[in-house]
Order: sequence, then structure tokens, then C-alpha cells
Amino acid sequence: MARTHLVLSVVSLWELKLKWSSLDPTGLPKGPMDPLILCEFARMVAWDILPLTADHVTASLREPIMHRDPFHELLLIQAQQEGMRLLTRDAALVRHPISATAT
Repeated sequence: MARTHLVLSVVSLWELKLKWSSLDPTGLPKGPMDPLILCEFARMVAWDILPLTADHVTASLREPIMHRDPFHELLLIQAQQEGMRLLTRDAALVRHPISATAT
């Protein structure tokens, strides 16, 4: 069986940080996890961390998305540019040709 090489995008960490830093009406973080914990976990299990480059931010998606979420677009562009698939369970992304569904 082939092994899957997992990579964590700094775009995911950035989005998580923005959500974690924002509070919902109850005063709790909107994000599901402190991005520092995810980053430490990624390093512990030896995932590569994919930086955001000028090539990523200036590229266009070959198969555009129908909504205007900049994080979604950047994650898909990174996958496209790096020859990867985006592992996601986000309903807005699961049907995109670059996406792979996380179950």
C-alpha cells in the first residue's frame, strides 16, 4: 500500500489563527483549535509545512471555485502549483477536482 505524504499549509494555520483569535458571542474562540498546538503536532509527526510563496499568491486556479473565500482559493492554488491534492471535509471544496475527501 502506498503511503500518503501529508503537508500542512501555512494558509491553514493562518486561517485557524484568525478564527482562534476571534471570539463568538459566548466569549469562546471561534476556531476549533489553537494553531500553535496544530503546528507543534505537525512538527512532532514530521509533516512538512508548506509556506505561502509569491508564485502561489499570483497564480490563478485552472478550475475556479464558485465562492469568494480567499483561504479556500489559496489552499487550492497551493495544491495545484505543488502537484498535490487538498485533503478536506469542507462541503464547499469536496467537489473540486484538486480536492480529496477526508472522512
